[in-house]
Amino acid sequence: MILFDGELLPDVQLEAVARDLSDYCIKTIDSREITAQEVIEACASLSDRIRKGAYDELLYTLKKQGRVTEQQLQEAAALFDRKNLEYKYQTELGGLTGGAGGGKRYYMPLGILFHIAAGNAEGLPFYSVVEGLLTGNINILKLPSGDDGLSVFLLKELVRLKPGLSRHIIVIDVPSTNKKLMQSLGQIADAIVVWGGDDAVRAVREMAALGTRIISWGHKLSFAYAVQNVKEEELRKLAGHICATNQLLCSSCQGIFVDTEDMAVVRALGKRFLTLLEEESLKYPELSLEIRGKVGIALYNDELENLTSKRELLRGKGASVTLADDHVLEASHMFRNCWVKPLPRTKILKALKPYRGYLQTAGLLCHEKDRIYLEKQLLKAGVVRITGAGGMSAMAAGGAHDGEYPLRRYCRIVEVEAETG
Repeated sequence: MILFDGELLPDVQLEAVARDLSDYCIKTIDSREITAQEVIEACASLSDRIRKGAYDELLYTLKKQGRVTEQQLQEAAALFDRKNLEYKYQTELGGLTGGAGGGKRYYMPLGILFHIAAGNAEGLPFYSVVEGLLTGNINILKLPSGDDGLSVFLLKELVRLKPGLSRHIIVIDVPSTNKKLMQSLGQIADAIVVWGGDDAVRAVREMAALGTRIISWGHKLSFAYAVQNVKEEELRKLAGHICATNQLLCSSCQGIFVDTEDMAVVRALGKRFLTLLEEESLKYPELSLEIRGKVGIALYNDELENLTSKRELLRGKGASVTLADDHVLEASHMFRNCWVKPLPRTKILKALKPYRGYLQTAGLLCHEKDRIYLEKQLLKAGVVRITGAGGMSAMAAGGAHDGEYPLRRYCRIVEVEAETG
């Protein structure tokens, strides 16, 4: 599927579009600028239509399949309303003062952004392009494999609502294995925005032209940190978060570190949490047979390996908890399966600092008297975002992503000297 100049084209036209793309983009840069206000107006109209049910038929399928919840849809729609986008724009790009000696200083778009999106979150490719549009860039989007068409649909709607954006949105569906085409797209880009793990980022660096900016939103891990006598209400919120996101997002909880060295305490909390995971999972659609099969095989392999290790697997209905006595931060099997490990507060910095490049969100489950100390230790270790138990993946307008403001990364600051004499 191709979206080019506001029209959907068949895949057979991909080579023809790619061949003329460089000239097309240069002509667009020379003849058509877009403003943030145009983008905000289009997004606000789209947000309003989502809230009024204009796309309920499409979104119903996503909800039924458990790929998105109603709360997540409403949060996403809120991100794109006028007030929140204006706040995001002002927060990320506001406050730039004039140049020295009365000259001018302002933001300019990088030019052409080549977005290589990941498929772990519904609508993520759309969101990446919107950020590129807000900064005035031309956006070439490579869809992730297995994309369900949601992002293309939303981008097509954006163009329908504001036709003037059509030349700044180009969507292609090309496999990453087509290295010749991927490299040609990378060669015309001023920056490549890549979402994904280390291998994806490494592959992009190899194909990019010299001088091309690489903007990577790489693989991140998030976790919860809990004191020993944490309230059940907080644990239930965390269990709900795990079930709602299926632990697919960078901000999703992979496991829980407990403020203790005592494995008996870890085991007791793990058993409590498994019960809550089972209960909360009943509120969400059952996982597909394919996913249940893959997770089942992974858990069976774990049980075999655990025969010669100190790890213990607690199996439940539609969920599991793995108990381990190490301080290693690791990915879970996802899909309502997590780990619980000991990590005394005095060892947070030493244990987590080695993972500083991969740390994102920590859900903090503690009493008020412990909060300031624990927040400081987690932030010193490299965590960039601390939330409550249920808000680890909540979206907020103007919030940083992985400790940075994306819009600033998609711009350059230019300065023009004041005329003299």
